[in-house]
Amino acid sequence: RFLRQELPEEWPLERLARGFGVSTDVVRRVLRSRGCPSPQRRRRQDERALSAAPGEAPGTAPGVGREVRAADGTLLYRLPRLRGGPGPGGQ
Repeated sequence: RFLRQELPEEWPLERLARGFGVSTDVVRRVLRSRGCPSPQRRRRQDERALSAAPGEAPGTAPGVGREVRAADGTLLYRLPRLRGGPGPGGQ
């Protein structure tokens, strides 16, 4: 929703669908929905995305590996820094 709202010219339905590996119908449904995940669910989703992001390793510099990219390397979004200390993988 954020990408479509902030940069609609750069993120048409087809590019969003390709970037997230879903159909354009799924993207349409997500964009139309009003639901927002709870803070706990959002944190779990961010943690899963971080663990799947290449370059995420303990001891990396802040911000490294905190980007989620499409299969073609296009930046989809940057994950926010989690409150309460370093993000996953940090000490």
